[in-house]
Amino acid sequence: MEVLNVIAIIVAGLMVGSELSIAAFVHPTLDRLPDAVHLPAASALARVLGRFMPFWYILVFLLTLAEVLILWHQSGRLPIWIATSAILWALASLYSVTTLVPINNRIVSWAKVTPPADWKTYRSRWDLLHRCRVVLLTIAFAFLIVGVGSK
Repeated sequence: MEVLNVIAIIVAGLMVGSELSIAAFVHPTLDRLPDAVHLPAASALARVLGRFMPFWYILVFLLTLAEVLILWHQSGRLPIWIATSAILWALASLYSVTTLVPINNRIVSWAKVTPPADWKTYRSRWDLLHRCRVVLLTIAFAFLIVGVGSK
């Protein structure tokens, strides 16, 4: 169980850190670049991250869910902090698929065609929605840590 705790916290923490770095450093840096550089870089990042992040999200959710199920089975009590964390990971995934992925896919497609004149409004919208997701992920991560620490 201790190994699962460590793995869950490391994998979740790295994911939250990755998403936070995109919100706090990567995209603000891209926004300061000329459009001719910004758009291809944003498209390339969206393509790479769009390939790997779904697996990372699923892995974090499954690790957190495993924590819930094992602790519930061992103690007979639902570990509320970790269960809440698992629910928040699931909500973050659903939020990503329904709001961020469609915008991300549009940004990826602009590498092959002329982007619309208002392409920066899509990027700004994605950044705002992403910051909301980072807050949700940070709360889920904090609940996971509190839950593991309070068992």
